[in-house]
Amino acid sequence: MSEEKYYQLGTHTSEQFVEIHDLLCAETSEDNIPDRECVCHDDKIHSPTRGTFLLTEAEAELLKNDVRIKFINIDYSMYDEYTPPPEELQAIRPELVQRYSGNIQNYREFAVSDTLPDPAGGSEVNRTGYQIYRHQQFLDPWVDGALADNDVVSASISQYGSGKNIDVIVADNGCWIGHPEFQNNVIVESDGSAIEMPAGYEGGNLLPGDGTCDILDVALDGPYYIDPEWFDDDPEARLITRWDGTIVPTEDEARNWWFSSNNRSPQFAGIGSIILSTNYTRENVQGSNSAQPIPFNEGRHGTPCGALTYGRTQGWAYNANKWMLDLYGGSGIGIEIGFDLQKMFHIYKPINPEFGTKNPTISSNSWGYRASDKGAANDWYHFREDAPAQYGGSGAEPAFISHMGVTGDTGRWKSEMKTNSLTTALDELIDSGVLFVVASGNSNQKQVNYGHPDFDNYISVESDTTLEDSTYNEFGVVVTGTTNRRGFPQQGGKTVAEDNSVSYKTINVGALDDDYNLGLEAKVNYSDRGNGIDVYAAADGTLSANKNYTNRGPRADTYPGLSLATFDTDFSGTSAACPVTAGFLATILEHNRDWTYLELKNWIANLDVQDPSNFYYGVESTTATSANWTDYESLEGGDARVLYQGPIDARFITGQRQVIRSALSLRNGINLRFNK
Repeated sequence: MSEEKYYQLGTHTSEQFVEIHDLLCAETSEDNIPDRECVCHDDKIHSPTRGTFLLTEAEAELLKNDVRIKFINIDYSMYDEYTPPPEELQAIRPELVQRYSGNIQNYREFAVSDTLPDPAGGSEVNRTGYQIYRHQQFLDPWVDGALADNDVVSASISQYGSGKNIDVIVADNGCWIGHPEFQNNVIVESDGSAIEMPAGYEGGNLLPGDGTCDILDVALDGPYYIDPEWFDDDPEARLITRWDGTIVPTEDEARNWWFSSNNRSPQFAGIGSIILSTNYTRENVQGSNSAQPIPFNEGRHGTPCGALTYGRTQGWAYNANKWMLDLYGGSGIGIEIGFDLQKMFHIYKPINPEFGTKNPTISSNSWGYRASDKGAANDWYHFREDAPAQYGGSGAEPAFISHMGVTGDTGRWKSEMKTNSLTTALDELIDSGVLFVVASGNSNQKQVNYGHPDFDNYISVESDTTLEDSTYNEFGVVVTGTTNRRGFPQQGGKTVAEDNSVSYKTINVGALDDDYNLGLEAKVNYSDRGNGIDVYAAADGTLSANKNYTNRGPRADTYPGLSLATFDTDFSGTSAACPVTAGFLATILEHNRDWTYLELKNWIANLDVQDPSNFYYGVESTTATSANWTDYESLEGGDARVLYQGPIDARFITGQRQVIRSALSLRNGINLRFNK
């Protein structure tokens, strides 16, 4: 018998999976089923339609012929060659560039100087980037106020929510949780005065111990939040005190809880198992007040992402329940396993007694699959209703292909991933109720929705190959040749209706520039564009927490026990736009706890769009060879829908309406209605 490998297979229904599972685990003579007893490596109890089996390549090919099989592929999590390099997944352009009552300094271009004033006192205290001030209102205040795009504005920040009672997960490449942006034990400024905290800021986290760090880890700390009885039953063996005072599980006990039904309370015995790598340690992916995460790149991207989502001065959701997960870093948990972990966290976490429901979960994802080697000499392109045309591969593509990735992603662009275990795990995560926010990408690629003339554009090896049969690879995973559809994970929750129309359940975020275009607010040149972008948010040159990026001014060491110099940095890309949006949307969910992805996407879709007198639109390209494709700031027919505090009925699912004050109205912004 040829060599067995780990294969994941999925069926269309849960009943079909039971049938296939039982047939594979017994000797049978049924057509398209191996005639031997195969080993089920992981039946994924938490997933009703997929599991991992040991099969030969021939057996896997045979199973593809069974109508019950939805997909079958190598189990990517079992083989290193299918693990994309962490830096290749980050939705950030190659150049690494970077909120209260009373006025603070609001920076639009944080990279205007290599060294900025120390914020240990005076006007620089609690300084922040335009990721807060811009989205307070409908119009860009710099454009509206006829200011230069690099003017630093001294202004107060007004927001109506802080993400309270929302679980916000930043799923990235780790996070240095010891950075001051995530600490609540501020003492005094150098002049002896107290640092002013955000309005209503509570600080701390969901676990015992009065910890001074606000962040918890889904993998290592989530089990204690979900199943406190188990850990409290033997605290000396199962719990430790983290460096900041928070009581957390030991790493071994956290891993054991996810893996074995024998290491949980009885009510969680049947939820399935997840294997955590022994490399996933607090030392490797979190760091502390005295050390950054050990691998140099771990947290390098996730730290500023965390700050832009729920940082004390730099994020909208400063009162959220702050969670991190090293999804794809060198010591990370792995993308598919990370999806499963977040799903199980959301499903099994406790009910919030204040509301009688579980807290909503929102996941921020600033990463994505793409490649630069799709298309070779003599391949064919299919554009709108035009006849297929042959081209010469790299360097000879038509303009609608050749422009992609030029300004931000070194020639890389994304295609729709074929159905596999990765896409199915993401769909399950979203269908469990997790709200998935994703960076659209930095390939200046036009992404369009179903019904747009460019939706079915693609490339193929042969002229008569259909879109569905076109085959290319991104990090070794099979994708189609689509040129203008969402890629992975932007395509999460893809749904094909009976009329064949296609919709998606993710919130796909584009990036704003910190510079003007002809005096107008604009999309940054590298950001993806088109009507497939749900919303744009501040991105290029945001001010965020630093971990191994170029330093752009120090932070005050006003935290007991902090022995490291800490800095702010300029952080850019759709990688920045995504966490800004996730944090902002947590403030919407705070008042609408029963909203699903559908209500949230509808709220975004009903935001007013910017007028061409304030925002640069450009002209849409309609031919494959139009020179207009290289107008990289053009929205390519999409709307200039920029995140702002738009109209919303602020309410709690309990039926009790929150009363902040008798009325609140922001010009061109949110209008809250309160009922007694």
